[in-house]
Amino acid sequence: MYWRAGCLDFMSVILRTANALVRELGSAVQPPKGIAIVLTEEPGAQPNWVAAAGMMEAALTDKFSEKVTELRKTDPLVDWTGVDKGHAEFRRVVKFLSAATD
Repeated sequence: MYWRAGCLDFMSVILRTANALVRELGSAVQPPKGIAIVLTEEPGAQPNWVAAAGMMEAALTDKFSEKVTELRKTDPLVDWTGVDKGHAEFRRVVKFLSAATD
């Protein structure tokens, strides 16, 4: 939603959370049990995230790649609020089938 205040344009954007994005990837791909879907923060970049998945059969890998390409266009920025950095330099969300599709 755009609105004008004086000479400035402001954009109101609702960002999807990193956890929501991982759940969407898991739901779209339905990886085999035990295969992780990983979203890693890439601060200062747009998109501000990188996705990866464990080893899957070729058809699921293609499906994963297609969904990532779609999401990088529709959701180039995700909200990392609530994701702890821990000891790593970047925040990361890791979900397995049971957690990714809850």
